[in-house]
Amino acid sequence: MKTNILISVLIILLLSACVETQYVEIEGPAAIVEGKVSITFDARYGDANFELNKPFPYKLNNESGEFDLEYEFTRLRYWVSNVSFIDVSGEEHLVPNSYYLIEENNAIPVQDGSFNKVYPANKREKVDIANIPAGDYKAIKFHIGVEPKYNDNLTLTVGELNALNGMAADNWMWFTSYIFTSVSGKMTWLKDEPESKSFYWETGSNDFYGDKVFEFAEPITINSTTSSEVIVNLDVKGVVDFELPWVNTVIGATSPDLMEELTNNYFNSFELKSATSTSGN
Repeated sequence: MKTNILISVLIILLLSACVETQYVEIEGPAAIVEGKVSITFDARYGDANFELNKPFPYKLNNESGEFDLEYEFTRLRYWVSNVSFIDVSGEEHLVPNSYYLIEENNAIPVQDGSFNKVYPANKREKVDIANIPAGDYKAIKFHIGVEPKYNDNLTLTVGELNALNGMAADNWMWFTSYIFTSVSGKMTWLKDEPESKSFYWETGSNDFYGDKVFEFAEPITINSTTSSEVIVNLDVKGVVDFELPWVNTVIGATSPDLMEELTNNYFNSFELKSATSTSGN
């Protein structure tokens, strides 16, 4: 009897060993998790693509009359920070550590060329952001500049904030802080005998830290199965729209009124081009 029981147990164990274990991949909502989105800050000049070292025409109108100028740019840099996406229910989702330096620049001598160090020429207009909570989003919000916590203390680092990237200075409002925006180059007055001047326009200061919000034409879906993209244009022709650019060739911490006007020019010159998402990522 014991022998029969033992034989039965062995048969059951052998049959169990022959059963193939199957792993089924779960599809549907359970598989849809966080997604990613790319944001492109595309610099334009009016209807033309923005380029460095290329003359762009500008028609200046002020109380003195109408004048033909040309702008030729050597640098365009600005901080985009604290990016968030607003879902269709109105909840705002902040991207952690979102500090990005957007730039098109020629090589820049570090500390006025001391020690023969040079910040290399670079063009960066696209930011890829991962780990966005899955959902449908109706708007994007971002800031230009750096909030006081980090602007007032360069020893704190987060995201891409770093005092060695050439966008920090020791002459902003009596303390070391970040330069929020920087545009420079050469302007030429196209008169009978053309005359040229260099211009160097910067903004900074906690007073001019602000945000921009764009509503999408249609909500976009962000998750692990979609590819999403937001394109924001910056019209540099609007950035340099001043009544007296020929006189005010330097804008910085010592000219707060002009710096405020320049800040407003930036915010007014951003425009949402598109926001899209496609499935099948």
